[in-house]
Amino acid sequence: MTVAPIIALALSAALAAGTPAQAGDAETPVAAQTLVPLFDCFAMNSAWGFTLSGKLIDADGNVFSYGRRGKAWLAMPVMEGSAKYYSEADLQDKSSDARRTGQIDAATLAANTALIDAAGAGKLAVADGGARDAGSSGCHAYVHDAARKRYRDIELGSDGGVSDTRITNDAPAAQQLLKWLRSVGVAQ
Repeated sequence: MTVAPIIALALSAALAAGTPAQAGDAETPVAAQTLVPLFDCFAMNSAWGFTLSGKLIDADGNVFSYGRRGKAWLAMPVMEGSAKYYSEADLQDKSSDARRTGQIDAATLAANTALIDAAGAGKLAVADGGARDAGSSGCHAYVHDAARKRYRDIELGSDGGVSDTRITNDAPAAQQLLKWLRSVGVAQ
């Protein structure tokens, strides 16, 4: 057997097994259950029917786009002190139609992941965004708690999208992460 049929056979077996998208497979749909979100910027609005769209970076540095219309994402966070947690199932549902669109290199991802705890120490301020019925637009970092099947949500603040309210995280690390997320096309 030549190499080409062996590669084709291996590829069809991998696809049948649900192997996640590889680095060169831009715009490939991925089963939501495979995602471990790390950074997430999204806009949500329910003024004229529910819409949700966003981009996220998973723990492997894959960049995904996702969105939906009509079916609302109605996740209820659990508060423990000042920490907010979402269940794994809620975040998987939110990005259930995710399509891989890019990749962040490992060193850059590690450097920015190291800023998450410092960003989580910031204080949030909410201000009028000047718009009405525009919804919300912002960025988040998530810390996975696999043992409890949940994620701690660290709000980084509003990105450049139109929002009814603007949220600012006063931690310098949060501002640095927002700037980086804009530079890689995840935040607006």
